[in-house]
Amino acid sequence: MTKMKERFILLLSFCLLTIMAGARNIWTGSQPISWNNNAMLVLDASSFADTKVADILRFTIEFTGNTDWPQVSLRTSTWAELTSAGNTPIDAQTTMVDYYLTYGMMTDLQNLGLLVTGIGYTLTSVDIIDGGGGEGLVNAVWIGNKVIPNDWSGYVALPGSCFKNASVGNYVRLHFKDLLSGAQAILRKGDWSEMPDMTSFVQLSGEHTDIAITPNMLSALKDNGCIVQGVGFTLTSVDIIGAEELSKLLLNVPVTHNWLWNDPDTPFFTLQVTNPTNEESSFIVKMVISDDKHTLRLENEYAAQTIPASNSKSYDYEVLWTLSPGFYECTLMVNGEVARKFVFGINPEKLESAPDMQPDFASFWNKAKEDLAATAPQYTMTELPDKSTNKRKVYLVEMRSVSDEGGEGIVRAYYAEPISASSYPVLIHYNGYDGGEGDPWCPNGNDNPEWAEIVVSTRGQLINNRPPYTNTYGDWFVYGFDSADHYYYRGAFMDAVRIVDFLETREKIQKYNIFAEGASQGGALTLAAAALSDGRINAIAPAVPFLGDFPDYFQIASWPGNAANAKRIQLGMSEEEMYRMLSYFDTKNLATMISCPVYMNYSLQDNVCPPHTNWAAYNNLLSTEKQHLTNPTLGHETAANWWSLYYDWFTSHKKRTDAIESIYEPSSADIQPIRNLQGITVAPVGTPLSALPDGVYVIGGRKVVR
Repeated sequence: MTKMKERFILLLSFCLLTIMAGARNIWTGSQPISWNNNAMLVLDASSFADTKVADILRFTIEFTGNTDWPQVSLRTSTWAELTSAGNTPIDAQTTMVDYYLTYGMMTDLQNLGLLVTGIGYTLTSVDIIDGGGGEGLVNAVWIGNKVIPNDWSGYVALPGSCFKNASVGNYVRLHFKDLLSGAQAILRKGDWSEMPDMTSFVQLSGEHTDIAITPNMLSALKDNGCIVQGVGFTLTSVDIIGAEELSKLLLNVPVTHNWLWNDPDTPFFTLQVTNPTNEESSFIVKMVISDDKHTLRLENEYAAQTIPASNSKSYDYEVLWTLSPGFYECTLMVNGEVARKFVFGINPEKLESAPDMQPDFASFWNKAKEDLAATAPQYTMTELPDKSTNKRKVYLVEMRSVSDEGGEGIVRAYYAEPISASSYPVLIHYNGYDGGEGDPWCPNGNDNPEWAEIVVSTRGQLINNRPPYTNTYGDWFVYGFDSADHYYYRGAFMDAVRIVDFLETREKIQKYNIFAEGASQGGALTLAAAALSDGRINAIAPAVPFLGDFPDYFQIASWPGNAANAKRIQLGMSEEEMYRMLSYFDTKNLATMISCPVYMNYSLQDNVCPPHTNWAAYNNLLSTEKQHLTNPTLGHETAANWWSLYYDWFTSHKKRTDAIESIYEPSSADIQPIRNLQGITVAPVGTPLSALPDGVYVIGGRKVVR
């Protein structure tokens, strides 16, 4: 009796809640369901006379099991499968099963009624929840609110009845919301095999995406339905639409203001619209802005516009919100269709990414440099005759750096040195993250004959990862992840310093004209070399640099944060422990040790080393001379002219090598301020640098350590 009373109270509470939510009960009872003995519930068409598209048909159940395949199955009075409903698996945790009514389902119910069948449960109530009318969902064959998370576990199975009225030339339109970074979707056959004519994922943006139905695809859809799979979104409906429902407007969003705004300018975006039809067309523009961590979402719908037939017009749309310094993602949509999705910046030089180095940061790196100094480099040089010319000889250089558990710390590089008897500036090219394929770049003897160049392959990568050599580190980013002393980049950063050591042994190298550049991981190695080589690098040009601001980085980009967190969990590390370890290798912390001139190249659309992570280092530089180059439309890449830009910039920063030019015999009026520069020696004009003892000098107006 007590249990019956408790059940009655719970049922009454549920009824009250559903009434409050705009619900009506159409059946209550206790009906075992099993198609093994024809136990079912029959509801006639009159029960559904007032239903509308997007209403929720809710079944409250008690799971009984008693079968290997418990499920809810909905059919019409003709025993045909209810359009778009399919069979819904249930388990012991299932107490409620919801179906959002499509137009096809509603029509079936109103004309033919419903048979509730299946197996493994007892039905206790059937309710209809008001869905608000379903405006704009007349073409939907599935309606819901299914979260497709970032772990590939989510999907929606659509039965073949969803596509009974589809034809070749129609489109499957997926409507979605709550997009995460890298959101994508794909259609698979009902048995999870590859859908014909669809072999790749569709990158999602805006509010919907359209997939054309081909003849092969149509056959698969009608026979077995399909599975909508993907990551990083919430699926809200699946429509079948005709080509005539696609937008005819031609849309373009050109770059304005380099997509980079500083106070007091107000950011705006330009939309170019072309109407190629013979009819006037109206449209509504929606702007959606989110921060790069996707913790902020701002939306605005602008007043409707009308564009005449066979006409083109441009419209400017201001950003209506005050945005903090940083980088944001903007999606401009026209009638729900994406015109363009892009990243833009607001006051990046005011972006705050405070250093988070540990108290022993300096001593940690001093110890690493001591270990390097104690390691005999054992330099070897092997000429490469097929690369050498009468202008420069090219060598394979091998040297030892600090050892670690993955090997002996072997660094290899291609080194090109001019043949003429003179001294030369040198450029270090630090290597990006090795993709494992292709031959590492080797300079040609005829290239840049006025420069020496060295192209680096850090431990385990590039030359060290091609026959006859083998990578013994596995995935470099997570190698030695258990502690800073074991981590891959402790050794890799010392490799970057060892290259500078090697160059200083070469007689033809101007030791005060050592320059460095690199992209991605090479950008991080460039910053590390400048920070840790004790002022021996004259100027650097890091491009789209890696390894910046890890706590924010892992929130913005999927990789390497996904690899890092998987390794962290495997090792039993907390997030705090992981970020503490990584802080020793964070370029924003190393930047506090860099005072040489810096020319940074970054790309706004970079989702591998996002601009936020580049600027974290840039804004923490000690350098009094620094500048940046913005690539507004590029991803993880640099513009084709970057090579010539940084060469010209390095050339402008070369120091005189033949004599001291700006030190002179001072007059009595001049001598006091000059000698007040502690540690700077005054020497007669024209004194050869080689004739002076080690010390600090002013050369060309610059302070130079010999």
